[in-house]
Amino acid sequence: MKIDVSVKPEQRIRDVLDILSDNGVLAITEPAEGMSVRSWRQKTYVNPYLTFKQAEIRHGDILTVL
Repeated sequence: MKIDVSVKPEQRIRDVLDILSDNGVLAITEPAEGMSVRSWRQKTYVNPYLTFKQAEIRHGDILTVL
């Protein structure tokens, strides 16, 4: 499933995923400790507890939640 969202750079990645899950947009069954988030642009995994700015996630990046 592909979802387009706009976020503030100071928001934590995990907080945005929780909001999407709470609103039924994204089904997250993994506990936070077991979740992996991969950046398409960086071609690496990012820490979901960082903000988008800290993780250097920029406009147009694609995140895959595993």
